[in-house]
Amino acid sequence: MIQRKTSVARPYVPSEQESRRWRDGALALRAKLIMDRKELLARLQSIEWSDIEFKEATWAAPKDSLETVSAFANTAGGHLVFGVKQANGTFTITGVTNADEVQNTFLGWVRDQNKISVFLPINGSVHSLAEGTVLAFYVPEAKRNEKPVFIDRTPHKAYIRRGARDDTCTRDELLRFIRDASNIRYDAEPLDIDTSRCFDETSVRWYRTRFAASNPGKDTAADDTAFLRNWGFLVEQGGVLRPTRAAILVLGSGEYVRQVLPRMVTDVQLYRNTSADYDSAVRWADRLTVEDNLIKAWQSIVEFYFRHSERPFAVDASTLRRDDDPPDYISFREAAINLLIHQDFGDTTRVPVIRFFRDQTEFFNPGDAFGSREQLLDPGDKEVRNPGIVNAFRRIGLSDQGGTGVRAIFDGWRRLGYLPPEIENHKAEKSFRLRLRKEKLITEAQLLAQASLGVTLSGQEADVFAYLTRKGQIDIADVKALTGLSGADARQLVQRLTVQALLVAQGETGNLFGLAEHLRPRFLAETPSVPLENQHVAAELGGEKSTDQATDQAGAAAGT
Repeated sequence: MIQRKTSVARPYVPSEQESRRWRDGALALRAKLIMDRKELLARLQSIEWSDIEFKEATWAAPKDSLETVSAFANTAGGHLVFGVKQANGTFTITGVTNADEVQNTFLGWVRDQNKISVFLPINGSVHSLAEGTVLAFYVPEAKRNEKPVFIDRTPHKAYIRRGARDDTCTRDELLRFIRDASNIRYDAEPLDIDTSRCFDETSVRWYRTRFAASNPGKDTAADDTAFLRNWGFLVEQGGVLRPTRAAILVLGSGEYVRQVLPRMVTDVQLYRNTSADYDSAVRWADRLTVEDNLIKAWQSIVEFYFRHSERPFAVDASTLRRDDDPPDYISFREAAINLLIHQDFGDTTRVPVIRFFRDQTEFFNPGDAFGSREQLLDPGDKEVRNPGIVNAFRRIGLSDQGGTGVRAIFDGWRRLGYLPPEIENHKAEKSFRLRLRKEKLITEAQLLAQASLGVTLSGQEADVFAYLTRKGQIDIADVKALTGLSGADARQLVQRLTVQALLVAQGETGNLFGLAEHLRPRFLAETPSVPLENQHVAAELGGEKSTDQATDQAGAAAGT
């Protein structure tokens, strides 16, 4: 008889940071799942939009409700409400006649994989109102590897949410979902390419030099082939060494990069005007297009930035970093690297674009971030689209932060006293936009007004209050962006402002806050916007390039 030794497992005790992240995540999830009566009635007074869909459903669960389930699951989640009729742009509560039967039918559908491709933990609530009974269901966003969520066992019946519409996915949209859902990352795929010709020697030499400086004693390879194999750029397949897609994109020669990626790696444009004056007919003052590997793309972007900086600075030729690393350059560097390494390289219809204006810098990338805006602001590594490319950059110190480096972007911009960077992580379009606005958060008028409040505010509290007077309301993600605090510390700051009667909670979720009622007439009427001149890129430029503006189409696709 064989006796197996057993041991008592030690209970897992999470760290304080992990506990805070889990607690914040649970609160955020609760905020989404609950739709109280007050929120429901407020939504009825507004237009139907991307995160809520109303259906009459008086006698039965509507068949097209599964299209909405698919759309919400493939996008960013949302509420599906039965018992509300839309007519002439208004919504009227008509009620569900047999609420139990309608609810059971609908929940049966969403648990039937013949009707919908994945199981979704859909939660519902019943609201008994004077006009009738209303059913509200929260449909969560599906996991990355579950998308596209489709109905009737037919992948072509997958939907995404655009505004108040459930749109059928196009072929390109389906392919984007499928690439992101794969367990084998797109950049890890071995390519049948001649390894003796596909690499750019200058880029490999520069990379190895930078690698050795960043990782003393770790480069023991006798030659480039051994180095590339040691660090995953070359993998063995059927007894033959093959370069990965990441290897070609990072270190490949131009002709092979263009075979793997038949579009520009990036398009950088500089304009004399402000962003408000931009349209596709406005011609850039200077422009850089790159159809080469990512190392050369980064080198070219730094040279472009250097050439147009109003304040001359020195860049280390070996690291491509400024000697002083001021906040403006840190934010730009991390945003530009974010654009290069996190783009969807399988998307050949859209081009990453950087646009410099006098009042802001804009970054557009094909491919959304897998995390939410709030998650991007949390410390620690994130799930990324191109882990091979990300690791290649991190090994040589080009990416200072784990994951996307978004925290470094926000930290640098905060040190300059500007409004927080604006993020649009578009789940339906599968794109990522970032704007660095050169506008001071706190004006002199706001300083004077705050001094008359009768309370003493810390620097972080003053920033939050100033932002609140601009927007009228604020959520925990906004507080984290403004202060750099964790979720728990951000909530404590909000609590202090609540005790001082400067803001009040809105709704029952504990996530959204508004300016206190007695302060609204005074402060919300005094929110002037004070844009600054571009401090990074000069408006006085040399002669314009003769290159045609070939990315008008890409810009139009980006919606800019």
